[in-house]
Amino acid sequence: MKKILFILAMICGAQIVAQAQAPAYTIHYTRDIFMGSWEIGVPTNNDFLNKTSAAGGRFEYRHMINPHVSIGVGLSWNSFEQHTSRKTYYSKDGGSAITTDVIKDIYTLPITAGVHYYFGDPHAKIKPYVGIGIGAQYSEQDVYFNIYNITYDNWGFCVRPEVGVIMPFNENVGGFVSAAYNVSTNKNDDFNISSLKHFAFNIGLAFSVR
Repeated sequence: MKKILFILAMICGAQIVAQAQAPAYTIHYTRDIFMGSWEIGVPTNNDFLNKTSAAGGRFEYRHMINPHVSIGVGLSWNSFEQHTSRKTYYSKDGGSAITTDVIKDIYTLPITAGVHYYFGDPHAKIKPYVGIGIGAQYSEQDVYFNIYNITYDNWGFCVRPEVGVIMPFNENVGGFVSAAYNVSTNKNDDFNISSLKHFAFNIGLAFSVR
């Protein structure tokens, strides 16, 4: 009887030690991951508007297909706004003019399907990754001057390469940070916009579920 109790005690002790040595949380690669974040956008390529915007966000779903690769879909939005000082604007034919300050807006809504690769040990506490999303982007471009406004909307092809890191908090929740470059073919000749490009910096939470 003493031998049996001794063996049971040894087994329990080994389990306690193993649990103490195991990481508090590892990403569950048999699970789906839902991600939500605040997004900061930095326009890079158009003369129409170049002011950084903190009015943005992103939702994303990823499904792990093996310990290092996931596929999924994502939806972002950004609202860019810039004020231009008072000046005189002339019509294309030169027959009329208006002197006023101007507010310029660009709203973007990229919708992408993506694939991500996660580096290192699947059980590591910190998981760096790279990925790319491909899809379509809806955009509105607006100019407000005096009591008037001009509005255009269009769709374009969108590509979004990304790098990031997931940092687990517990068994089901983690934080993450990422940086992406959002490139789309949205075009507006009247506003001299040949494409829309911006850096996107995200900070948010990731939730894993079975």
